[in-house]
Amino acid sequence: MTTHTPGNWKANGCTIYSGETILAVTYCEGNRELHPNIHEKDTPPDSDGEEHGDGWEEAWKNADLIAAAPEMLAHLKMLVLGISEGIYIPKNGAAITAAKEAIAKAEGNA
Repeated sequence: MTTHTPGNWKANGCTIYSGETILAVTYCEGNRELHPNIHEKDTPPDSDGEEHGDGWEEAWKNADLIAAAPEMLAHLKMLVLGISEGIYIPKNGAAITAAKEAIAKAEGNA
């Protein structure tokens, strides 16, 4: 079974890294020129003419969300396992605190 690259992923601007390895680069209409290998038939988020974001700001937020994905997945699995096993999960316990930290990272607040 193929799995994703293990965390700890970090966002730096629009680029998501695992250590020194670039995993992904987010883009939107405002920074499309950075991606010359994007096929002309690809549909960027703002290509329909509607205003969906603030260019770079949107791409940075997308990168934050993607970089937090491994942590959010791990913490969600822990919470689901605990709930399905009937384990009491304290409101201020480690599992909830870790999940909140992953959410903060996803929202660019970590």
